[in-house]
Amino acid sequence: MKQSHFFAHLSRLKLINRWPLMRNVRTENVSEHSLQVAMVAHALAAIKNRKFGGNVNAERIALLAMYHDASEVLTGDLRLLR
Repeated sequence: MKQSHFFAHLSRLKLINRWPLMRNVRTENVSEHSLQVAMVAHALAAIKNRKFGGNVNAERIALLAMYHDASEVLTGDLRLLR
């Protein structure tokens, strides 16, 4: 897949709504979810490094978290719990 096609696919993540596990005031899309997961993952990695003497690459963890649901552009949000 060409790089431009990859980013075009990723831009569609904002069009895919997530299945809420609990009642929400507002529906969250996969793009918003991925950004929030990346921010939390980065913060947790930074806390591990600073407070607990860890040696993890916080930027890599954030990057992996950001793309963790990229496949859902093809599959839609996967509802794992009923």
